[in-house]
Amino acid sequence: MKIALGIREFLPEKGGAERYCYDLMNFLVKEGVDAHVYSSAFPERDRRLRFRKVPVIPHPKSLHVLSFAVNCRRMMREEQFDCIMGIGDTLYADLLQPHGGVHWKWFWRGIDGYRKPVPWIFKLLGRVLSPKQWAKGFIENAPYAKAKKIIAISEMVHRDIVDYYGIPADRMIVIYNGVDIERFHPCNRRYREEVRSRYGLSSEDVLLLFVSHNFRLKGLRYLIQAIPLLKGKKAGIKLLVIGRDRAGPYRRLAKKVGCADDVLFAGGVKDLERYYAGADILVHPTFYDPCSLVVLEALASGLPVITTRRNGAGGIIEDGLEGFVLDDPRNVETLAEAIAHLSDPVRLKDASVAARALAEKYSQERSYQAMLEAIKSIAT
Repeated sequence: MKIALGIREFLPEKGGAERYCYDLMNFLVKEGVDAHVYSSAFPERDRRLRFRKVPVIPHPKSLHVLSFAVNCRRMMREEQFDCIMGIGDTLYADLLQPHGGVHWKWFWRGIDGYRKPVPWIFKLLGRVLSPKQWAKGFIENAPYAKAKKIIAISEMVHRDIVDYYGIPADRMIVIYNGVDIERFHPCNRRYREEVRSRYGLSSEDVLLLFVSHNFRLKGLRYLIQAIPLLKGKKAGIKLLVIGRDRAGPYRRLAKKVGCADDVLFAGGVKDLERYYAGADILVHPTFYDPCSLVVLEALASGLPVITTRRNGAGGIIEDGLEGFVLDDPRNVETLAEAIAHLSDPVRLKDASVAARALAEKYSQERSYQAMLEAIKSIAT
C-alpha cells in the first residue's frame, strides 16, 4: 500500500498528535506500507519514511495554517495514493483522525479556565477576532464531507463529531490512542526514591503529579486550590508540576492559599516515565482533552488517575476503581475528596493494580493494528 499523511509539523519531540503520528507511521513502515509524510517540519535524521517538504507562509499564524493546507493538497494531487490520512491540518483526507477533537468544542471549553468575567470576555473576543481560529475551523470542516472513514480517538470525540457534523455511524469508528506499555510500566518503581530525592520528598509523602504544557487549560489553578483543603483530611500531600508553561502565577497562587511548600515545579523533563514511577496519583482536571496521552501513560505506570468528563480518556476509567472522573474541574471540594479517598494506602494499592490492568487494553500495538485495518479497508 502507498499512503500519505498530511501534518503541519512532524516532530515527535512536540508530543501529542505529532508523537502519535511519528510512532504510527514507523509502525506502518515495519508492516510493509509505503508511507509518505507531507509536512513543513520533520526530523531530517530519520530516513525510514519518505518526506515531502510543504512550503508555508510563516507569518501570520492564519496564513501559516492556510498555506500549509492549500500547498499540501496541491502536492498530494501530483501522486497517486491508496489512502490519504489527515489529522485536521489538511483540506482533504480519505481517512480522517482529528487529534484535536472538534475545534469549536475546544474553542468554547478552553475559555472556561478563565474564572473572572473580564479576562473571560477578553479571551473570548481574542478568539472570535482571531483569523487563525477561523482558518483552523475552516480547514477542520473541509475533509468531513469527502472522508471515507472518520476515526474518533475517544467516545467523547465521537459524540462531539456526531453532534456537530451529523456524521452517520457507518462512516465512523472509535480507536483510542495507544500507550507504550513497556516504557510506561510499574517496574519503573525502581526509580521512585531517585526522583523523590531530587525534590526532598520522603517515601511517606503522597505525591500528586500534574503534567501539561498548558497549565490554565488543564486546570492547575483548581488543583492548587484543593491542596489546602486536604490538610485536615490527609497529611503529607505534595504536588509536583511538570511542564514548560509559566510557573510564576501558580507559585504566587500557592503562596496565597497557604501551600507554597507543598507545590513543586520541575519544568520540562525528558525521563517522564521515571516521574510517573516517583508519584502516587496523576491529577488532570482538564477543561478539554480529546484523549489525553498523559492519562494513558500514568495508568500504564500503575498510577490511578483523577480527571474530568471533558477528557476523552476519562471515558475508560471507572469511578472508584482506577481513579475518578469529575463533572466540573472547578469544583475544588470534590477534587479534594477524590484525592483524599485515593490517598488511603489500601485503596491506592488496589487502584494501582487496576490502573495497569486497564492500560494493557490500550497498548500502542493494539491501537496501531486497528489503524492499519482501517487503512486497508479504504485502500482495497
